[in-house]
Amino acid sequence: MVLTQEEIDGCREAFLAFDKDRSGTIDVWELRQVLEAMGQKPTEEELFQMISEVDDNMSGSIDFGEFLKVIENQKERAENFDDENDMIDAFVACGGKSDKDGHVKRETLVRIIKQDFGLTIDIEELINKIDSDGSGEIEFDEFKILLSS
Repeated sequence: MVLTQEEIDGCREAFLAFDKDRSGTIDVWELRQVLEAMGQKPTEEELFQMISEVDDNMSGSIDFGEFLKVIENQKERAENFDDENDMIDAFVACGGKSDKDGHVKRETLVRIIKQDFGLTIDIEELINKIDSDGSGEIEFDEFKILLSS
């Protein structure tokens, strides 16, 4: 995961703003303030984990290069987490189970897409393409493919 120049500039501003003692590094408490200012709510355990993942010199604090790695890791986790959780939420809303077990009935999906949402896509054809066993029951992996296409 690579940060854009704009994100790097924002990180530099945040890093400088929270490096209160101007040591060129931020400790776990300063890191918490940075992440909270960026809208995240990390636990203490997550904060120590973040620092340990990137603290190459084992100082217990992180310099700007290490800080960028933390932000890149957080960005990657957030993107992956949101996509997967959104997918599970949609699966459950259509009749599947939150542990990715169970299935969504073909008729339910067709009704939701056509009647509830009023979409004109050919959902039947899409289901035919992904319902590999032809059961009319869409398992989580098939559901994920369907929503990703």
